[in-house]
Amino acid sequence: MQKQVIRPEGAGSNPILSPGMRYGNLVFTAGQVAHDPATGKMVEGGIAEQAHQTLKNVKAVLEAAGTTLDHVLKASCFIADLNERPAFNEVYKLYFTSDPPVRTCVEAVLGPGVLIEVDVIAGMPE
Repeated sequence: MQKQVIRPEGAGSNPILSPGMRYGNLVFTAGQVAHDPATGKMVEGGIAEQAHQTLKNVKAVLEAAGTTLDHVLKASCFIADLNERPAFNEVYKLYFTSDPPVRTCVEAVLGPGVLIEVDVIAGMPE
């Protein structure tokens, strides 16, 4: 098996990381944050706005690999303030509507202005 770098359309090149990697029937995403790919800037607003953009970015990597959010097996969520977790959960459940993946959600020190970061492991559809 060979690994395959996944880059969604419009994703910039980064010499130190790939947005996603496919290996066999698994897809791994790098930690995605709320950068708007159209502007390259962090979306404005609070945790809800950042959560929407972050999960859209995760979705874009998965779709570029040929899979979807429905095939996510594991989600790792890093949140700047766990007091914001209920607001994050409201957005999260809009993207994972049935049989949600296993998930870890921990408080973490993130980059400047970053309120949430998410990476996932997904399977490929059969």
